[in-house]
Amino acid sequence: MPVERMSRLGRLDGAALVWISQYKEKGDIAIPTAWKGEGANPIVIFTGEKNDPHQYYFGGKGGRGTVNHGNMDGGSFIFELNGVRWVIDPGNQDYNTLEQTGFNLWGNCQNCERWSLLTKNNFGHSTLTVNNQHHVVNGLATIKNFKGGSAPEATIDMTAAFRGLLAKAERRFAKESERSLMIEDEIELTDSAEVITWQLMTQADVEYTDYGLNLLQEGKKLKVENLSHPGLRFSIVSLDPAPLKLDRQIKGLKRVELRIPAWMIQDNKEIIKIRLSEL
Repeated sequence: MPVERMSRLGRLDGAALVWISQYKEKGDIAIPTAWKGEGANPIVIFTGEKNDPHQYYFGGKGGRGTVNHGNMDGGSFIFELNGVRWVIDPGNQDYNTLEQTGFNLWGNCQNCERWSLLTKNNFGHSTLTVNNQHHVVNGLATIKNFKGGSAPEATIDMTAAFRGLLAKAERRFAKESERSLMIEDEIELTDSAEVITWQLMTQADVEYTDYGLNLLQEGKKLKVENLSHPGLRFSIVSLDPAPLKLDRQIKGLKRVELRIPAWMIQDNKEIIKIRLSEL
């Protein structure tokens, strides 16, 4: 390295050189096409094989609002197919900008101001909402079951996020094929539940169909099939502009909703099935 560039080295670069000098190649290790990570903020990922022509990518998560830098997003997911991100996460916001307004960003009580932001609450994520209420802030969603292989599956137990409203809430994600994803929610109601809302966040355009709707983006389409409740119609809620001035503004953002009244559910038990697939 030229002497004139030595002064620009970072403070850890010397230690890094020592570490690199001890590195030994272990050979090629194939990246798994299905993977889960446990811990306070568990995640699960499904992908296609190397050079997958459909560019399949799914990521789902558990967690809870009170985890460090956490959100009320247990059970939420993103989905990409054919190079298009159809289901999005609203991402993060600049903390400093929020703090300069006097916004209480760091409170993590159930009714703290933090949860008014779309990036922080469940209304801005692809998950379930009950009675239009926030998730229980310390209700931890965990990965209950996981299966790898060419047809991976994962079940996230979200029950704790709906304490007092649902006796059970388990979300199963399954890669049915190289071009489709099944989302299956098994729920049990308490007497307090009035309406269950299934949510999907997207920037795509939307067209209604007899099976649900299509998402349209970058000249491509994704089929959204309402398999379990064909008599109910999806609603589209525009979030551009976002509800609050302090919210992160995301071009074209919308929330696709399927609202299921509790009175329609027999014996307090229900399964919601939605399939996303190439069209």
